This record gives sequence, structure tokens and C-alpha cells, in this order.
Amino acid sequence: MRYYILYILLFLLATSCQKEDSITGSIGFENLYSIEDDPSDSIQHKRYEIYKTYGVPVYFNDTIGKVFVKTDIHGDSIFQYETLDLNWIFDGTNSGSVTYHAKRYQNTAQKMQALQFTETFLKTCQPALYPHALWLVESCHQLSSSGVQEKEMVSRYRNLLFASSHKIQEKEVDVKVVKYRNEVVKLKVQNYTSELNTFNKVTDEKYYGMMWQELYKDKELPYYKSFGYWYPYPLEEEWAQDSSFRKDMKKYGNSTNPEWPEGLWSDEDVDKYIAYCRKLVGAYGFVSYEQKREHGGSRNTPKNTESDLDTFLEEMMKYPRAEFLERWSTSPLVLKKYDILYSIIKDKLGVEL
Repeated sequence: MRYYILYILLFLLATSCQKEDSITGSIGFENLYSIEDDPSDSIQHKRYEIYKTYGVPVYFNDTIGKVFVKTDIHGDSIFQYETLDLNWIFDGTNSGSVTYHAKRYQNTAQKMQALQFTETFLKTCQPALYPHALWLVESCHQLSSSGVQEKEMVSRYRNLLFASSHKIQEKEVDVKVVKYRNEVVKLKVQNYTSELNTFNKVTDEKYYGMMWQELYKDKELPYYKSFGYWYPYPLEEEWAQDSSFRKDMKKYGNSTNPEWPEGLWSDEDVDKYIAYCRKLVGAYGFVSYEQKREHGGSRNTPKNTESDLDTFLEEMMKYPRAEFLERWSTSPLVLKKYDILYSIIKDKLGVEL
């Protein structure tokens, strides 16, 4: 009798474990982010090629898939859905303080255009900047306490979204790719608050948002038109061989500043003046300036540390390290700020410059 009761108990225990196993499951998302090939579907095949080459899964829907979790006590299947959450950050989410409304692509040709832009973006970037997953949508609006804002790109800790990339003209692709890449880098750089505090302290905060003519009251702008207070006219990369400044100075010359060659300028004269402007701007640790003022036609220093970081990263990532250091070799504060960002980008993010 004793053995009989023992057998019954063992049987009940075994069936109980089996039942428990049926309502307890494990979730595995390992294969959800794998893109399978389908040669008969041009969009799916392109997604597969991108995934195979760069290891980045690209989606047109925020729901990646579902995984069976368990069968409940009623015999119903329970699934766990995996989605692309743009609010996901390293230690959780932002609790919905910012939400996104995205419109999905319906047009096959537009999907292909978006995929081709994505391929160019990944080809230009280094693996350290690749997202965990990339989401392509026709349009996207960000909703927050500050209002509604249309977004072309949303970069988060894990995921990256491109909106309206099918509209980008071929001649604009390179510019957009650089812009988006810089945004990804900026997002990652901002995680290093201690280093950025050091970066921000290199330039005295009193110099932000000033007119350049206030900093260089004794400088004049050499030009052929009329006398003007100095501001860094030919500083940006756009002032190249076909720039309006170079053409004007070679055609009309300088008649306003006796410290510089009068009359028509040669290419060498223009290059010397550009280097001169760069040195004056760099003396304060800046590498660029704000847009023209609405009145007076002058330019300002970056208005705050955020603007300074934006313009610095843009300039920094235009050139290989050796070329940047050569361009700003006469500006110790610029080189100091460069070293701070370089230690983040190169040593901590693993991005080569």
C-alpha cells in the first residue's frame, strides 16, 4: 500500500511538471532580426543584400515579428511581439514624453529608392555607427511638449529611422549622408558628459553669440565694394575655386583694406586670406560661425555650447585627422577641443577619422 501511494505521488508530480512546462516558455529574439532572401521579391532581395553586406536589418514596419511564449491554462497560445521602439534608450525608455507618428510606405518604387539611400548611408559610415535596426517610413512626426515637428531622421541608442528618404535627389545624397552620419555621431558623443563639460570649458562662455566685429574692432574686411567690419567671410569649405568670393577678388580685387594686396588678387592671395580668417576664428576655439544676422549682414560666433558642438563635429568629420590638424595648426584652442572629441570618437566609439 505504501508503495502504491508513492507511485501515485510520483505520477502526480510528473504530470504537474509537464503542465507547468506547458505554461512556462522562453523568449528568443535571435532570429527575428535576420533577413531572409526572396529573389522573386525585389524589395525583399534588396533588404537581404543590405543585411548580408552590412549586418543591419532594414524594415518598413515597426513590428518585427512575434515569438511563441507559452500556452496558458486555457490552451491558448501567448506570443511576445518585438517592435522598433524609438523611445528605447540604454536604461529603458523616456516614458513616452516624446512620441512618433509614422506613415508607412505603400509604393514599391519609393521603397526601393529609400533602400538605395540606406545602402549609400551604410557604405559611407563605419561599422561602429551602424544601428541595431533601421526603419524606413514615408513620413514621421515627433510629438512632444514643445509641439509637432516633422523629422527626416530619428537616431536613438539602438534604432535609426529615415523618413522621406525616397524624395532625396541624387545631387543631394552625399550631403544628406554626411548630415545623418554627423547626427548619429553627435548622439553617441553626448553620452560622454564629463568629456563634453571639458570641451565646453575650453572657450569662455562670454564669447558665445557675439558679433565678430565686436571681437575684432580694428579689423576691416578687404573687398572691392565698400568698407566693412571684419567677419569670417571665406571660412567655410564652400569658398573654393568656384566660390563667389574668390571670383570677385580675382575680378575686382581689394580696395578697402590697405593691410592686404590692393587690386586684383591671385589664388595665392585668396588662400592666404582664408588661412588668416581661420586663424582669427580659431583664436577663440571656434571653427565656424552662425548664419548672417537679419540686419547688417554680419556673422556671429556660435550662440551656445550646443551650436559650437554641432559646427565643430561638422568641421571635424569633413576631413581626415591629418588634414584637420593642418588646417587649424595655428589655433591651439581648436586643437585642444579636437583632442577631447577625438578621444571619444576614435577611442571610445571606434570611429576612424
